[in-house]
Amino acid sequence: METVKPFYRALKSCAVIISIFLILTSFSGPHRALAAAINFTDMASQKYDWARPFVEKMVLLGVVTGKSPDTFSPDDPVKRVEFITMIVRLMGLEEEAKNKALPANFPNASSIPQWARGYVAVAVEKGIISGDDYSNFRPDDATKRFEAAVFAVRAMGMEKDAQSIKNISLPFKDTNEIPLNSRTYVQLAVEKKILAGFDDGSFKPKENLTRAQSAKILNQIAEYMDLSGRIATGRVEKVVSDFLNYMDVRLENGTLATYFIGSDCGIYEKDEKGNLKAITLKDLVAGAKLRIIAEGNNAKYIEAFLNDVQQPTSFKTVTGILKSALTGYVVVENEETGNKETYSLDASVRVTKDGKVTSLSQLASGDMVTLMLYGDRVFNIEAESPEKKVKGSVKSVSFLARNPVITLELDDGSVEDFEVEEGVEVKRDGKSAELGSIKSQDEVTLYLEYKKVTRIEAKSVKQNVSGVVKAVLISDVSKITVVDDEGEEYTFTVTSNSKITQDKKSIAVSDIKPNFYVEIEADGEEILKMEVTARQLLHVVRGTVKYLHTDIRVIVAEFKDDQGKTSTVAIYYTDDTLILKGNREVSVKKIADYIEEGDEIIAAGRYDRDIFYADVVMDLVTS
Repeated sequence: METVKPFYRALKSCAVIISIFLILTSFSGPHRALAAAINFTDMASQKYDWARPFVEKMVLLGVVTGKSPDTFSPDDPVKRVEFITMIVRLMGLEEEAKNKALPANFPNASSIPQWARGYVAVAVEKGIISGDDYSNFRPDDATKRFEAAVFAVRAMGMEKDAQSIKNISLPFKDTNEIPLNSRTYVQLAVEKKILAGFDDGSFKPKENLTRAQSAKILNQIAEYMDLSGRIATGRVEKVVSDFLNYMDVRLENGTLATYFIGSDCGIYEKDEKGNLKAITLKDLVAGAKLRIIAEGNNAKYIEAFLNDVQQPTSFKTVTGILKSALTGYVVVENEETGNKETYSLDASVRVTKDGKVTSLSQLASGDMVTLMLYGDRVFNIEAESPEKKVKGSVKSVSFLARNPVITLELDDGSVEDFEVEEGVEVKRDGKSAELGSIKSQDEVTLYLEYKKVTRIEAKSVKQNVSGVVKAVLISDVSKITVVDDEGEEYTFTVTSNSKITQDKKSIAVSDIKPNFYVEIEADGEEILKMEVTARQLLHVVRGTVKYLHTDIRVIVAEFKDDQGKTSTVAIYYTDDTLILKGNREVSVKKIADYIEEGDEIIAAGRYDRDIFYADVVMDLVTS
């Protein structure tokens, strides 16, 4: 028996590991659903080894598709309309292309396939199709290599750079075959490593672009686009390749992520020329830079930069004020220490400013920055302009902290607090005002300097609401909740300046009761004037008759509320109650002849101390 126990203990441990694996790999993160494992039989030949990784990557990103589930047709030419479609998908504009119409004056619009018109329309809007390409698009023509260069440069937003080139210095022996007005585009595309020449010294500008070649060109274009929402970037922290194949990766935002590596995951090394070579998980080393396409925690594609390795070290952030930003380093006044500190930049440092991806050159002295460091090098910079303008609706103004805090609901629905600087300048409805005059729901524009509010421009929001009182709260800050005729619920604050009247006489808030009808004029949530009418709301119930008690004139009915809960209500009727059988009036004295147990009825009336008195009872069963 003693020899059996270790076996079962090992078996139990194995089961636990498998369970953990299944739980982790079933996790679905925010990434888009990816294509299935790529298995194009017509790319199995060794001659396509150079193209296979690029095709795999572009298929996973949803940029290109096969001609069928097992056929890619790598040597087929790419039509101009197909290449434009691929570029628009790479740019992440596929949703924008849906149902988008071509410009009304687009020449030969009928020549564009119906499925492609949205993509072409987006390409026109983004300036990818312009000039001669606009006037004579030729959608079904094969894309020439020089045309691919033109489309690529425009897609990268570099057309002005191409047009500014004065001296053509292309090294190809067939440069004269490149159309004159396209040569600067080709030169820039070659400099940016989007396209390259052939071993014989030619560029072959008028050769048809193949589907395999297009995948590589699209991969090179991707180097100049922000694909952070579709591709994760980070550095290897740990690789495990035994029972479970997985790796821990420190992402560029500083978080640690675990990715499981299945047999369907392609792993490739990228060299300085942009070529990709298949490697194994064991080839990955700690500190190597990676790009990962994943579905949840399951890696589907890994691109490794084994010539860019940083030894594993601690991750940290530094927050402060930017003093200068030059090639290779930044100088920051550290918020915590107050010292000016210099930090070296990673070659692939990612820079965002005010929430948008940008370049180091767009940062300015005085910007508020958060540096993310891996070891002693900055790999991510998040910057904010020192002066910002924020618009929103006031939720509250608090004076409980050392500096007042104003809380806004922003346009995207999020709620954010802003510290108010001492001596803040306030204007409300165009007039100078005190901070205390800002009301809830005021529409405001806040002017911030280094995250503190220095100026406020507010516009009062007057509103008129009529409805029935749902609740009255009497306290230091009294509140009244009202439901209007559309069913919308509002809660208002009663202040010492609120004027409350009934029949033109002033009354106190304590005189207002639920179901009273009120007409309110408010400034934001504060009541300015309120006219009260002591009339009650008409209620309607619909249910099934359970009992009919003619002796005490009560109909007991069951009904279901909005949550599906069954309740019972006693409906009292009098000689004044209108009894209907369908649309025919029935005498109250003969109600038992027409309303029976099990009939469905509707009753309209009023509650008085939890007793429902019906003004109208209608029996919906007419047979």
